[in-house]
Amino acid sequence: MKLSIITVCTNEWHVLQKCLESVYGQTDDLDFEYIVVDNASTDGSPDRIREMFPRVKLILNPHNMGFAASNNRGISVAEGDYILLLNPDTELRDRAISKTVRFMDAHPDAGIVGCKLVLSDGTVQESLRGFPSVWNVFTETSFLYRLFPKTKLFGSYHMTHFDYESSREVDWLCGAFLMMRKAVREEIGLLDEQFYMYTEEVDYCYRARQAGYRTWYFHEAVVLHYWGGISSVNQRVVLWMHGSKLLYLKKHFRGAERAVLVGLQYAAMLVRTLVYFLLGCLSFNPKLLKKSRFYAVAVAKLLTQRWEYVHGHTGPVQPWRV
Repeated sequence: MKLSIITVCTNEWHVLQKCLESVYGQTDDLDFEYIVVDNASTDGSPDRIREMFPRVKLILNPHNMGFAASNNRGISVAEGDYILLLNPDTELRDRAISKTVRFMDAHPDAGIVGCKLVLSDGTVQESLRGFPSVWNVFTETSFLYRLFPKTKLFGSYHMTHFDYESSREVDWLCGAFLMMRKAVREEIGLLDEQFYMYTEEVDYCYRARQAGYRTWYFHEAVVLHYWGGISSVNQRVVLWMHGSKLLYLKKHFRGAERAVLVGLQYAAMLVRTLVYFLLGCLSFNPKLLKKSRFYAVAVAKLLTQRWEYVHGHTGPVQPWRV
C-alpha cells in the first residue's frame, strides 16, 4: 500500500465530512487507506463515518487520549509506505496529497514533508518555525520578530522572512498536514505521548533530523485549513501550548542552557500578560484583557503544578487540565 492517512477527531463532524470528501474525491490515483481515530465523540461522528464512508478504518478511543497518543494508535496499524497525519479541519486543493507523494518519491532524502496551508480568508498560514534555541526564544520573548519580521536574524524562530511560494528544507512544520516515510517511524519510533497536545511535531521533526532525515516544505501542495486563528485562543490552548514548549525544553536541553530557556519561556508568558493587559486597557478591548488573564493563569498553573518531562516514560504524565 502506498499511503496511510490518519485523522484524529473529537466532536468535529462539522469539518470532518468535508475533509473526508475531499480526500476520497481527489486521491483516487493512489492505493491508500484512511484511518480515523475518534476520541469518544458525542456528536455522532462514528455512526456517520460508518454510514457515509464505509472504507474508513475506525478506531474508537474510550476517552480523549490526546493528539499524540491518538495518532500513535493509527500509526501503529498503518500499512502504507508513507503516513500522512491530516487534521479534520482541512480540505484538499488540486490533489495536494498525490502531489506530495510524487514529491517524496522524487526526493528520497525527504523524511517528512508539509504543504502550504491556506486559511478560509485566502491568506497563507504561517506554518513554519525554527527549532528552539536561546536566541530564538529570546526573539520571541522580546517581540523582536514582530519589530523586524523580514530579517533572518530576528525572524529565525517564527520564520517571518520565509517565502511560502518556494519549496525548501525547514526545521519543522505545523502538524495539520504532515507526511512521513514509514521508514522514519520504524527508525525513530512513534510520537512522544508526553506532549498531550502541541509541540509533538516539533519534537518529531527534531528527532528525525537527529536520525539524518530532512524535513521539507512543499509549496505546490495546497490545503485549506479551517483554523480559528488567534480568535480561537482560550485558557486551555494557552496552557497546553506553553506547557508543551516547557516539556520540549526540559527534554532536549541540559544544564545552564536549559535553565535559561525555561526562564525565557516563563518571561515570554509574563511579558504577554502585561502587554495584553496594557493594550486591552488602552483600547478598551475585552478580548485582549481576557488573553492577559489566560497567560496569567497559565503561568500560575505551570509553576504550581510543576510540569516535568519524565525520560523513559511512554505516556502522558502531566495534569492536563484547566
